[in-house]
Amino acid sequence: MSEAVLQSPLAPLLGAGDKSLVVDGQAVALGEAPLRDMLNLRGNPADAAFDSAVQSVTGLALPLVANTARMGADRQLLWLGPDEWLLQCPIGQGAALEVALRQALAEQHFAVVSVGHGNTVLRVQGPGAADLLSRGCPLDLHASVFAAGQVAQSHISRANATILCKQAGSHYEVTVRRSFADYLFRWLCAAAGA
Repeated sequence: MSEAVLQSPLAPLLGAGDKSLVVDGQAVALGEAPLRDMLNLRGNPADAAFDSAVQSVTGLALPLVANTARMGADRQLLWLGPDEWLLQCPIGQGAALEVALRQALAEQHFAVVSVGHGNTVLRVQGPGAADLLSRGCPLDLHASVFAAGQVAQSHISRANATILCKQAGSHYEVTVRRSFADYLFRWLCAAAGA
């Protein structure tokens, strides 16, 4: 019996590494941050015990301002709604974090659901990154408007996406469903003229 191999949805397209694109004369590297564990977390942000428990387990304070994120060295917590967040971490950490969150929040009203295997994260980096995403996204991604640490839920072409700005104007992470990863990757390449 052979062992199952865990593979990202874009592995066949990115076998040699990031795809180099040029958008209006500016370089863009299109890649993937593959195989992240992701937990959808819900609870009452007004409850200090909830915030404290999440911070003690994840090492990140809840982002309480709409459309913001908290980023650590190896994980990030994205605001999705008034009582909803997405925790992203390296593969292999999610199960332990889920158990730890359930224990820390045992006396709270909460929900923790693993959603990582249904999603993937595309990296869009370089001076032309915002311009490339803007070709299919209705949001204003200009560095003066969409700053580092901001999050938005929107669409790029026909794919629903959660967009995290890592560096204003030049580095974004786009979380999409695995089933849309191939489509969105190919659409971004076509939008760049590749």
